[in-house]
Amino acid sequence: MTLLLWFARLALPVALAVGLFLDESLERGNTDSIEVAIVDTDNAVAGGQSLTSTWYCPTAHSRELPEAGVEAQVELVLTNTAAEPTKVSVYLVSPTSPQRLVQLEVPGFASRSLQVGDHTADELVSALVEAPAAGIVATRRVRSPYGSEAAPCSSVVADEWYVVSSDTQADGTSHLVVYNPLPIDAVIDLSFATELEVGPYTPRELGGLVVPAASSLSIDIGEHVRRRDVVSATLRARLGRVVVDHIQVFGGSSGRVGFSTHLASATIATSWYHPIARLGQTEATSVVVSNPTDVVADVDVAVVTGEGLTESAVASVGPFDVVKIQVLPKVEERLASNTVFTPASVFGILVQSSNGIPVVSGVELASGPQGSPGKESPENELLPARDAQEELELPQGRESGLSITPGVPNGSERWILAIPELGGQVLIGLQNTQQGEANVFISRYGSRGRYKVTLAGFGSKSVPMAPGSTIEIGSEVPIAVTALHQNAGGAGLNSVLGIKFGENEP
Repeated sequence: MTLLLWFARLALPVALAVGLFLDESLERGNTDSIEVAIVDTDNAVAGGQSLTSTWYCPTAHSRELPEAGVEAQVELVLTNTAAEPTKVSVYLVSPTSPQRLVQLEVPGFASRSLQVGDHTADELVSALVEAPAAGIVATRRVRSPYGSEAAPCSSVVADEWYVVSSDTQADGTSHLVVYNPLPIDAVIDLSFATELEVGPYTPRELGGLVVPAASSLSIDIGEHVRRRDVVSATLRARLGRVVVDHIQVFGGSSGRVGFSTHLASATIATSWYHPIARLGQTEATSVVVSNPTDVVADVDVAVVTGEGLTESAVASVGPFDVVKIQVLPKVEERLASNTVFTPASVFGILVQSSNGIPVVSGVELASGPQGSPGKESPENELLPARDAQEELELPQGRESGLSITPGVPNGSERWILAIPELGGQVLIGLQNTQQGEANVFISRYGSRGRYKVTLAGFGSKSVPMAPGSTIEIGSEVPIAVTALHQNAGGAGLNSVLGIKFGENEP
C-alpha cells in the first residue's frame, strides 16, 4: 500500500509537467494558426504562384435618381502585366437585375477598357473581375457631372473598413457603396464620428444591416448624420466580408464643385504615407486622421519635400474620434491649432502615431472655389441647383475638383500605376519610407527604357509623365506611390493610387 501511494505521489508532478508542456505547445500552435489566418488588406497584383486574378469593384455604375443616388459612369480599365494574353471575365452585379457576363481578351503588357454603361442601365452596379492567370489589374475611371476620379478596384474583401473623411453639409452628398461578392449574406454595423461630437455615433437603423449575397447596397451618410464638415465612418461585419467605396459630391451651390470616389481603407497603421499634395491660389490640402480604437492617439503630421521631413504639427485624436489638420502656405503662418504650414507648392505628407496607437489617415485635395455653407463663395462662383436630368455647365475655363484618398500604410519595392487616358500631364508622387537614400526607376510597362530618381531619406519627389499608359515603378527599398492629375479648364481632380505587386511577382 505504501509503495502504491509513493507511485501516486510521484505521478502527480509528472502529470503536471506534461500538462504544462502540452499547454505551451497548444498555445504555440494557436499563435501560429492565427498568424497564418491574418488577411492582407493591401491591394496587390496577384503573384506568379497564383493561378488566378480577382478584383472587386463596388461602384461600376450608378444612376442618379431624384430621391437618392449618385451619377457615376465607369470605364473599367483592365491591364495585363504578364507577357501572355488572358481572357478576363467581368461579372456585372446589381441588386435589381440578374448577373451579366462580359468577356475581354487582354494582350500581354497591354490594357483594354470596358464602358460599363454600354452593358447595363441599372441603378447600382458592382463588378467582379476574374482571370485564369496572375498579373491582371483592374482600375476604374469614374465620371460624373461634377468631375471625375481614377480609382483602383480591390483585390481583397475584409470585415472592417474605414472612411476617414466625408462631408454632410447642404451643398454635398456622401454615399457608401457596400459590395458583398461572397455567396452568403453579410451583416454589418456602421458607426460615425464628427469634428464636433466626442466619440462614436451609431444609428440604430444601421446596426445589423444585411447586405445580400452577391449584391450591393448604397447608403446615404447624410440621412443618418447631422450636417458636419468632417465625418469618419467605421464599418464592421458581424458576418461575412465586404468591399466598400466612398463617394463624395459637391454640387456648387455654395461655390465648391467636385466629385471623389475611392475605396475605403481596410487597414489601421501607425505610419501613413501621402506621396503627393499641392497648394496654390485655387488649390487646398488637408489631412484627416481618425482613431478607431478606445485609446487616445498622439500623431505627428509632417510635410515631406525633396530634402526629407520639414514642417510638422502635433495633434491628439480621442478614442473613436476624428481630427482635421489644415495645410496652409507659409505666408499665412499664424498661431493656430491643427495646422501645418509649408513654403512648398508640391509635397508629400507623413502621418505617424507617436504613442503607437494605430490610426487611419487620408488627404483631401480640392481645386477651384472653396465656398461652403456659411462661408459661401462670391455669387458669380455659385452654380444653380439642377435636377437629375439637367447637364451641369461650369463657367468656361474654370477648373475645379475634389479627391479624398486614404494614405499608403506600407511601402513596397515594386508598384504599378494604371493611368487612364486623362489628357494633359500627370504628376507621379514618390515617397521614401526609409531613413536612407533610395534610387527609384520609372518605366512604361513592357518598355526597357528607365528613368532614375533619387529620393532622400523620408523624402518625396514628383515626376511629370504623359497619361494614358501603365507605369512600372521599382526601388531598392520600400517606397509609396500616388499620381495626381487636374483636368485642364474643367472639372476633375484625379488621385491615381499605386498598386503593389505581390511578393511572388508574375
